[in-house]
Amino acid sequence: MSIQYSWPTSIDTGTGAGIVALYNDAIEHTDVIGYQKPLDKTEGEALIADLQDALQRGGTALMVISDRDQCIGMVLLSSSEMPNCRHIATLSKGIIRSDYQKRGIVRDAFLSISDYCDANNHTLIMLDVRENSRPHKLWRSLGFTEYGRVEDYARVDGVSHPGVYMQQTTAALRARLTTTSYSSAFLPVEEFKLKLRHELESRITMTHPIVKKILDGTPHWDLLRSVTLQGYQLTKHFLEYIETLYHHCPRGVHKKRLLLNMYEEETGRFSKTDNHVVLMENFIRAIGIKDAERDAAMPLPATRALIDYRMDLVRNRHTFHMGAAAVMIASEGQNLETAAGEARHELLPRIYSLTESDLQFFSVHQKEDVGHVAEGISLVADICTTPTMQQEALETVRKTCDLFYGMYEGMHQAYAA
Repeated sequence: MSIQYSWPTSIDTGTGAGIVALYNDAIEHTDVIGYQKPLDKTEGEALIADLQDALQRGGTALMVISDRDQCIGMVLLSSSEMPNCRHIATLSKGIIRSDYQKRGIVRDAFLSISDYCDANNHTLIMLDVRENSRPHKLWRSLGFTEYGRVEDYARVDGVSHPGVYMQQTTAALRARLTTTSYSSAFLPVEEFKLKLRHELESRITMTHPIVKKILDGTPHWDLLRSVTLQGYQLTKHFLEYIETLYHHCPRGVHKKRLLLNMYEEETGRFSKTDNHVVLMENFIRAIGIKDAERDAAMPLPATRALIDYRMDLVRNRHTFHMGAAAVMIASEGQNLETAAGEARHELLPRIYSLTESDLQFFSVHQKEDVGHVAEGISLVADICTTPTMQQEALETVRKTCDLFYGMYEGMHQAYAA
């Protein structure tokens, strides 16, 4: 990606069209943007005209996030006209295009916001958001704290939803974004759990070009087979990861959960299917790969790096907390990803004429790993008893997710070659 963050003082035709497209993408994929249906041509033109007028009057600032010539995000900030309140910047709208979400853009966007606030003497950032929505969870993970709430904040399809008002100083936000350590003090358990989940959800592999190509609506059989053979290299090792974590696990309740996880991986009894490696092998046969070709396949360097990184962590008793973070949070969490709200097992059959039985490996993991990730977060939160251990776990989730993305990049390069 070549992401750029700019603060235009006027809106040209291309940027205006991009902003309207952003609104419509957000309206399609969420119900928290404030509109019930996509904007038509007239409504879009009115939106841009109002925004252009606000920029010209002053007091409103627009940040545009772009990737080459595409508008992939925006933020609106407003400042008070009251002299005594000009230190406050209010974030009134923030949108990142759905296919660019969870790719680490938020951090750099807020660094740019911090720069803008510093340059304009804004020392406090305020916002409001629907309670328990994904944006609400994001703002909390970034350090915004609640200072007020209203019960009848938004009405969607006749249902009333509460909202919260949040704030954070610009200095605190910048420190949170730029520090090499997540905290020099021990984080409360619930805050630590939020940070673990944010690290997982801020990086997503289904936005990699090779995955998007496989799921673009046109069958790409050779590419699907190449990627699947690399995915099989990971599947073959997963039970060993869980077995080794079980061996080192010091806590009774978590040890029992790992045992149940192992039992399902080995037998498929809970999901009423089969051994999970067998499920993957069934999928491999369904897409036309012979057993001999499957068994002859070798991991690419980036795939091997991911395999070895996790294995090294789980085998060392002293890095148990990092191994659990890598396997039970970052790795199990990969199966929860969706594209445009749909999981792999929902997209693949339409494109490749596969059956429900062919795709049991994916459907089983999509369902079970919701619980596995929650268990992983609970385990890691319990086992990390020092600030250093908490930081190491957070960094492990981040690195493991980045290694997954790197694995797809390695596949992409190998396929192109």
